[in-house]
Amino acid sequence: MTLGLHDYERRRRRRFWGSTVKFLLILGVLLAIGLFAYQMGVEQVKGRETGLLAENAQLGQANAELSRSVAGLRAAAQNAETKVSELEARLARELPTGDLARLTELARERLAAGVEAKRLVFVLSQIKTPRACEKPENKRFILPTPVYKGPNSTVGFASGAITVSGEGTPARSPTGNVEGWFDPKGLVTIRFTEAGGRQTEAKGTLPLHHTVVSAGIEHQFTVTAGARSFVEVTDERCPFP
Repeated sequence: MTLGLHDYERRRRRRFWGSTVKFLLILGVLLAIGLFAYQMGVEQVKGRETGLLAENAQLGQANAELSRSVAGLRAAAQNAETKVSELEARLARELPTGDLARLTELARERLAAGVEAKRLVFVLSQIKTPRACEKPENKRFILPTPVYKGPNSTVGFASGAITVSGEGTPARSPTGNVEGWFDPKGLVTIRFTEAGGRQTEAKGTLPLHHTVVSAGIEHQFTVTAGARSFVEVTDERCPFP
């Protein structure tokens, strides 16, 4: 009986220690797995942190390069604006305006038409001031319209060397009816015909100014509105050039 109890206790202790060892082994394995997983996690976090730091450094470098590029573009834009302003100022100083611009355009037209440059230079060099001009001559004539073409519609100057004629826009009554005389505020066409047949025109609203050079004489014509139906023509004659 005593022997049986002793065997029972020994088997119970053996089972107890066997279970304890198994538990400890399992616990050790679990701890090892947990420690391994923890280490893996730490390594992943470190690797991710390193990658983020590298990426942040790259972004910082790219931002610095972009800032330098923007600064360069701003400097280039400022330089371009400065150059544009300088060019505008230079053009304003050097490009002719007013009468000088008109004179330059006329010279360009004459050169394009085949006139030699030395001839233009000669003509300009011969122009003198003051000019010995004759006393202006004033005449008037009835300016015809498409609805009226009567007598006294031309005048001659310089003993018939130049004949002045033309046509105007008909005037209208307050009710809109066409009148027999021209409208002093409307468009007119004044023709200047030389004895040889050459004809030039001046178009626009009165007063009009026109120059004709004939037989070594420069005729400076001024056409203004006169009494109803009439235009006044003034011819100032000066030696040319």
